[in-house]
Amino acid sequence: MKSLTPLLIAVSMLLSSFALHAQRTTEFFYLGNVYCKTKTGVEQRFPYLPVYLSLQDKPNDIIAVTMTNANGEASFKGVPIDPYKYHILSVHLPSGTYRFLRTPIEKNPGFKDYISTHIQLDAMEKYLTVSTIIPKKEDGDKLALDLATSAIKGAHRKGVTISDAEGLNYKLFVSGRMVQDKKLADVLLKITGEMLDKIVITHPTQANDYYAGSIDFMIRDIPIQKVGPTTFTLERL
Repeated sequence: MKSLTPLLIAVSMLLSSFALHAQRTTEFFYLGNVYCKTKTGVEQRFPYLPVYLSLQDKPNDIIAVTMTNANGEASFKGVPIDPYKYHILSVHLPSGTYRFLRTPIEKNPGFKDYISTHIQLDAMEKYLTVSTIIPKKEDGDKLALDLATSAIKGAHRKGVTISDAEGLNYKLFVSGRMVQDKKLADVLLKITGEMLDKIVITHPTQANDYYAGSIDFMIRDIPIQKVGPTTFTLERL
C-alpha cells in the first residue's frame, strides 16, 4: 500500500489553518454557535443545521443560508453584510421556527473580523437522519467523493459538488470543517477511501429549498476541532 503520510500531513496542516477563530480578515462576517443546555447545564450543539440570514425590516427576504458544522458552528464568512443594520438569524426545527436578533455594532469599532451570533435553543430535537459509510478495503483507491455519491440514491457529482435527484446540493465538510475554500476543495478531490475513517451523511427531516443535506468526510487521525463553552446568545424574537 502506498504511503499516505505526506498527504495526510498536508491535509492536517491545511485543516488546522482553517480554524476560524484564529483567522483575521478585512471584512465583517457573522459567526456563532447553535446550542442548547440540558437541565444539568451541559451544552449541546446542533450540527448540520441550516441557518438563515435576513434583514430585520425584510425578514422573509433571505440574504444567505449557511449550515452549522460538526461542532454546531454557523459561519457566514464571505457573505457581504452591513454590520450597522439589524439582522435576523433563523432556524427551522420540527417544533417551529426560531428567530434571533443581531443588533448593529458601534460605528468604527476599531476592528474588522467576525461578529458573534450565538443562538440558544430550548432543547435538542431530532431534525435530521444520519447514515454512516465505512469504506471497505476494496474502496481504498476510490475517490471519497465518488463513495459518497454512490451511497445516495439518485445523487450525482460534478467536481466537488454533489447533488440529489432533484438538483439540490449537499453541504460538504472535511473532518467537520466546511468546504468553502478552493484550497480545501482541491484537497477533497485527492482524498481516497483508504484515508477515511468514515463518511457521515445527513438528510433533514423537513425539506428545504437550499440543501439536500450534508456529507462529512472524516479523515482518519484528524479529529474534529475541540470547542469551548458558549456564554452568550442573541435575543430571541
